[in-house]
Order: sequence, then C-alpha cells, then structure tokens
Amino acid sequence: MTAFESYDLARMRADAKISQEGMATHLGISQSQVSRYEQDPDNTPLGVVKAWVKYCGDISTKQGLEYGAPYRDIATQIKLMSDYAETAPAPLDDALFKGAPTAASFMREVRNLGRKPRVAACGRFDQGKSRLANTLMGSDALPTAFQPATAIISLVRHVSDRPSWIKEDVWIMRKGFDMNHASDEQYCNDYKIVAGSFDTLKKYGTHNDNQPADADQCFAALVYVDSPFLLGCDLLDLPGYGHSHDDHTKAELAHSLADVLIYASAAQGFMDQQDLQFANALLKQLPTIETNDDTLPVLRNVYFVATMARQDHADLEDIITKASSRAYAHLLEGLQARGELIGRPISQTDFRARFFTYLVDDPSRRKAFEEDLADLLSKVCPVQVRGRLDGWVVELKNSTKAYCDGWTARLVELLESRDRAQGSLEMLERAEPLRHRRIGSKTERILSTIAVNKSASTEYVKADLSNLVTLDYVEKRIRERYEDKKDAQQLAGSYLIDHVQNTLNSFLAERAQELVPDINDILADYQAAGTSVGDVELGTIFNVKGVFLGALAATGAGGAMAAWAAATAASEEVGPAMLLPGVASYLAGIGATAGMVSATSLIAALAGPIALAIGLAALLGVATYSLFGPSWQSRLAKKICEALKEQHFLETLTKYSEKYWDDTRHSFQKGLAATEAAFQENLTNLRKLVNATSHEEMTAMISKVEATRDFFGGIPWRQRN
Repeated sequence: MTAFESYDLARMRADAKISQEGMATHLGISQSQVSRYEQDPDNTPLGVVKAWVKYCGDISTKQGLEYGAPYRDIATQIKLMSDYAETAPAPLDDALFKGAPTAASFMREVRNLGRKPRVAACGRFDQGKSRLANTLMGSDALPTAFQPATAIISLVRHVSDRPSWIKEDVWIMRKGFDMNHASDEQYCNDYKIVAGSFDTLKKYGTHNDNQPADADQCFAALVYVDSPFLLGCDLLDLPGYGHSHDDHTKAELAHSLADVLIYASAAQGFMDQQDLQFANALLKQLPTIETNDDTLPVLRNVYFVATMARQDHADLEDIITKASSRAYAHLLEGLQARGELIGRPISQTDFRARFFTYLVDDPSRRKAFEEDLADLLSKVCPVQVRGRLDGWVVELKNSTKAYCDGWTARLVELLESRDRAQGSLEMLERAEPLRHRRIGSKTERILSTIAVNKSASTEYVKADLSNLVTLDYVEKRIRERYEDKKDAQQLAGSYLIDHVQNTLNSFLAERAQELVPDINDILADYQAAGTSVGDVELGTIFNVKGVFLGALAATGAGGAMAAWAAATAASEEVGPAMLLPGVASYLAGIGATAGMVSATSLIAALAGPIALAIGLAALLGVATYSLFGPSWQSRLAKKICEALKEQHFLETLTKYSEKYWDDTRHSFQKGLAATEAAFQENLTNLRKLVNATSHEEMTAMISKVEATRDFFGGIPWRQRN
C-alpha cells in the first residue's frame, strides 16, 4: 500500500460530497466496512483504494466548483440602474453639449466595469488545460484529447449571462473578433461564422481531420454553460503554446483579456524552460489586483498548477519546491518590477505559495487549488469590482454636477449679457490665426520629439543593447547566475532575452514620460482657447482632455499615448473625462486608475508572439547542444549568441521599438485631429448660441441641463459598507 499511504479516504469522500452509504453502495460493501477503511486506510486493499479514488474523482468532476453567487448583489444593482435609466430625460444635444453624459453611455460603462473577472487557462499544448477547465465547470463543454485539441479562444460564460438575441450554446467568430464586445449584438452578428450546440465547438474549434473549409477563419467562440463555477467568473480557454504559430498567436492575443491566470503544466517536467518563457510574458500583462489592498497576498490572481499529479506526495512536494525555486530565479527581474509597482517585494516564499497540484480523479490533490480559487472568486474579486463601480459612480455624480452647474451658470450669464458674450466671441474669432500658429508650433515640437525618440531607440538597441548579447557579457551572466550546467542550458537563453527586453522597456518608459508635459501643454492651450479670451469667460464648457481621451479610447491607442493616459489617471486629473463613452473602461483596460500607473501602460508589449518565437527557436538550438569540459559556460554563451543572431533578435527589438513610436505618432495625430474637430464644432455652436438662440430656447436648454443634473445626481446606487 506504499503508493497510497498518504490518501485520506474519509477526506476524499467528503470532498466529493459522497456519503458513507453512497460509497458502500458503489463498492458493494457495508457502511460499517467503509467506516473501518477510513479509520485504517493503510490496510485497505489496493483494489478498493483504486475504486474509491476513481469514484470520488468521477463524482466530483461532474459537480463543478461551487462558491455561491457572489455577483448577485452587483447584478441586482445593475438591473436597478437599467430600470432607472429608462426614466432618463432626453439626452442633451451632443453637437452643443460635447461630452454630456447619457443614460446609454452610463449603462455601457456600468456593465463594462461591473463584469465578472476572466479566468484564463494557459499553458503548452496537451497539458490538461481544457480538462482542468471542464472539471472546474463540472461539464464536458470544452473538447479534450490526448493530442492538441483547442484551436481557438473560447470565452465561456454562464447561461444567465447569455444575451436574449443569442439562442444557441455556441457562436463561432471569425478573425478580428474582440472579446470585449461579446455583448454587442450588431458587432457579434457581423463576426459570426456559425452557431450551434457544443458539437459545433468540437467541429470548428479543435484540431481534427474533418474541419470545415472555413475553419481557418475561425478565431474565437462564445460558449454558454450552466455551471456553478461560472456564477463568479468568465473562463478563457486558450490554444496551447508550442503546437503551431497560429495557435500561439491566438493565445498571445488573449493575454490582455485575463484577470486571473491559471498556468497549467504537467507534473512530469513541471515548469520547464518553455513554460517559464510563456509565464514571464503572461505575468507582464496580468493586472496587479493587490496594488490598492495591502491585505491581499502578492500574486493573488496567479496560479501555477502541476496537472496530472499522480506522483507520491513527497515526490510532488519535491517537484514543486524545485520548480518554484528555479522559476523564481528565472523570473526575478520581472517579479522585482511587479513588486515595485505594488509597493511590496515578492519573496521566494510568496512565490512558492502560488504553486498547486491538480489531479482530476483525486479531489484531495486539487483541494488546495480549488479552495484558494474559490476564495479569490467569491470574496476578493467581487469586492474589487464593487469598489471600482462605487468609485466610478461617485466620480460620475460629482463630474456631472460640476458639468451641468457650469453650463447652467454660463447659459444664465448669456441670457443676462448677450452683448458681452458677442464681444467675447468676436475676440475669440480674431484670435484664431494666432491659435492655429501656436498649436501648429507645439504639434511640430511633439512630432519632432517622437521622431527623435524613435531614432534614439534604434540607436539604443544598436549601441547599448548589442553589448548585452556579446560573448563576454553572456558568459559573465551565465557564470554569475548558474552553477548547474543543466539549469544554465535550459534557462540562460530565455533569461537573457527577457533581460534585454526589460532593459529596452525601461528606456521606452523613460522616453514616454518625457512627452507627458508637452501633451498636457497643448491640451491646456485648447482648453483655454475654447472657454475664454484673456480674462473673459465664454458660454460653453469644452472638455478637452475628455475629447482627447475619447479619441484614444475609440482607436485603442498604444505607445506613449497609453503612458499619457495612465499618467493622467494617476494624477487624478481625469474626472470630467470619465463622462465620455468608453473612457473609464479604456483606462481600466490599460491598467490605469486614479492614483496608480500600471507598468503595462507605460511600455510596449515586446514579449509578443515574434519575440517569444525567437526565444523558443533559440532554446531549441541550445537545448540539444552537448556541453562537456570545464569551460562549458563559454561554449554555451557562444551557442546562445549564435542562436540569437540567427533569429535576428536585435533587429526584432529595433522593429518593435520603432513600432512603439509609430503607434505613438499615429495615436497623437488621431487624438489631436479629434480635439481640433471638437474645438471647431464648439466654436460653431458658440456662434449659434450667442447670435441665434432665442430667450425661450435658452430657458429650455437650462431646464434640460438641470434635468440631466438631477437624473445623474439621483442615481440610486448603494455603496458598499
């Protein structure tokens, strides 16, 4: 019975929610015999233990992980908001009242910010990701196989979250589909390829010999399952890494969607060099949910799971201890950067606490993982979602009141002093040529800075980063970091790639921050020109940061523009801009909230599919290289340098750094064009308001503005105690 010494038969039965009577019936023995086996498991016959374990596993996998319905209160609140939105007054004329809140935009933001967290199951192919996901759900909805099965991204949601216009269990979506629009009827219909049952997912979403002709156009699936697990989260099931470039790219594109990471790796060969490279890229994009809550352990939303954990408990403990130690050393630079962001260091003990075992047919070997995940999804995440909603609703109320009160005061002033307002308008129009020259000069300076930064980044790769992939430097790092030859052969190449990328990221972040004052300066110029001439206030409110942020949100801007948006949110200057549609969810999407800047908001995502592919190709070349003799470090360094040169590593970094600044220029120009268009529209409306609006029309406008203020001020949102 040595192989089963550590099995706690009573706990295993209880975890599977099987009574002693039920176990006795299944085994064909008496209840008293079941009780005796539980009291003395060491002397239980091997055949009985095997049947016991299998029955517990079979039953538990059909139940799904249950932890209540933690979003019931939030859903009730959102439903209350939806009903309240039906009573909203007619929206203010957007042509004149630019950026005015509407009931429709309010509800979109409430739903976006109030969504359940997305749990991503990631890992290399054939590591049991889909089986793990099915066990959590207590369902066989996701296809599994001994060969790579998952071929597309599946967003799995509870049936109660299925929109009324979706009648089927599965919708297959074509390439280009954005998961963030999964509840948008028109958008989903535009991207739908086919709809049907779970068999449709198996047909279109897996690697099989009978795929339809249009299977190469399939990118994602929307799947709806009646599972208790999905009451507190949505599940992302991703293609496995390492099977094909297409699978790899799809998985990479979904990284930014995840709020919780489950990285699955088989216990046999747990967290090898490829796993570590993938995990490193994933951690860079995962939200730091512990940033604003010191009571949360670090890496609270991260799980490294040893699947297929059939080894003896002592062996498993040794596997996980060694893997976590090796992974910590390898990922240390990234973990230190994450620690700086959250304001707390991440120790090796902290890191080890995020490693778990998992065995589908043995509940005892997945209990710790499931209990920890259930606690996260039932207690931690709902509190954070509710806090995010509470903060936004308060900001919305305050900003709407300020916006409407400002408009009311200015409209009243226009009623009482139209002649003075007409004089102010004439001054503004005469100042237009000077304003154009001033804005043009500042625009050229910003574009010049972007061009200089692009050239400097290219030169930095050539002159500085090239020194990090020389034979002498690589050998030095190997000698400093690795005593064990095997560890060095497995990890040194991917460590070096990540180290070089981190160095470039820091350079880009510093350069991005240099643009922030100049962008703020040009927007301040627009703000002043749109609301006053000299010390004379005009009759409109022009929310320039809202317009600029709205343009970035609409285009999904990246590069240094994301850095500007994050810095603006961190400085808590973004308040009025939150009124514009999509701004709040855009800032949340890039990891930016008031008082905090996420590292992913400031730098390019250089650990993308191409950079990872380079790392994997380099690893394959090094892993098969024989190292003998006392100077193995030198030979390994030479092999790594040759592999990186062969994969054009520095050229790839140059390409991505240049793209970062190209994206910056494009986003800035788009944002500025939208700001200029809004300014001109503001000027046109000002002319109409001052010259052509009657006393009766002005009075009616004041009434509408006050009705809007009262509606948003009366939002019946109950804040968390």
